[in-house]
Amino acid sequence: MFILTLASAAAGQGPDPQQLFQQADEAQQRGDLQLAVRKYQELVRLRPDMIPARANLGIALVALGRFDEAIAQYRAALTLAPDDPVVRLDLALAWYKQAEFRKAASELETLRRRQPEQKQSLYLLADCYLRLGRNGDAVKLLEPAYEADPDDRAVDYALGTALIRDGQTQEGERVIDRILKDGNTAEASLLMGAAELAAGESKRAATSIRQALDRDPKLPGGWSLYGRALMESGDNEGAKTAFARAIQTDPNDFEANFHFGRLLRLSGQNSQAAPYLQRALRLRPDSLRARFQVGALNLALGNLEEAQKDLERVARESPDFQEVHVQLAALYYRLHRKEDGERERQIVLRLNQKARQQGPQPEP
Repeated sequence: MFILTLASAAAGQGPDPQQLFQQADEAQQRGDLQLAVRKYQELVRLRPDMIPARANLGIALVALGRFDEAIAQYRAALTLAPDDPVVRLDLALAWYKQAEFRKAASELETLRRRQPEQKQSLYLLADCYLRLGRNGDAVKLLEPAYEADPDDRAVDYALGTALIRDGQTQEGERVIDRILKDGNTAEASLLMGAAELAAGESKRAATSIRQALDRDPKLPGGWSLYGRALMESGDNEGAKTAFARAIQTDPNDFEANFHFGRLLRLSGQNSQAAPYLQRALRLRPDSLRARFQVGALNLALGNLEEAQKDLERVARESPDFQEVHVQLAALYYRLHRKEDGERERQIVLRLNQKARQQGPQPEP
């Protein structure tokens, strides 16, 4: 908690700010958050320039799950003290807890420019990058910290994950080898499974990841990775179970929401797929593969206007993705736009011929 030193208000001029702060702080310390919020709000009305009161009010509001109100308090405090590192970190944490990872990352980037030695912001920003699929950015962030302190296991694990996801498998294995010097830990087994999956050895990957989860079923990202390994091994039902477990552990796991929703959609369970695919797109609004799945889902559900918006955007940004043109052709025919439907059908035929010559194009 912040330490507040204030002169007492003159007698007869209203509440004493020092006494209000003390009452709010004591209520917060004993867990009476509702009372703490009321006291801090009263104090902020009395002294809107008091940064410690706004910051503590934000902390209490976050604890109550009132994130938007907390963010407003942190922002107000930062207008008064833009360089306050504690308030900026608290704001980033509030965004993070709301799964607003892009906004959290932006605050953390600002904080790290001013305090590059701060470890908590390093760990949190790396996790934001990984959740956003910005694996190369995570590598650039973590490599200097890894070289400076190779015994920081949190950095080792995050860097190994980022390297493997970024396709730098050999470099990732170098990090795994360093982790293995402390024994074959659950974290090392999980990273080994990730490397095997990246190399296309899905069955071996599933075995390694399962061994890691048997040691520590709460490994971050473990169940999601296990689901991917099972899915790529052809075990879609086992993958669904793993993805459901991943979402139960971390509702904001993009890969788990995306793949679980996709598998449900492909099996015709469109209503059940909707919340997972929509959450995946909300977590990564720039993900074309998530946007395609949501567009295809809306087409299946008859939400043609929403489907058109998403599918046309995917087609613009990834014109060689064949399946989006298949979906658009079906959409335009349903909208009685025969000419547009025929144009999309011709694109599909052209891409089919290209695939026979060059191989199929991956999802965007």
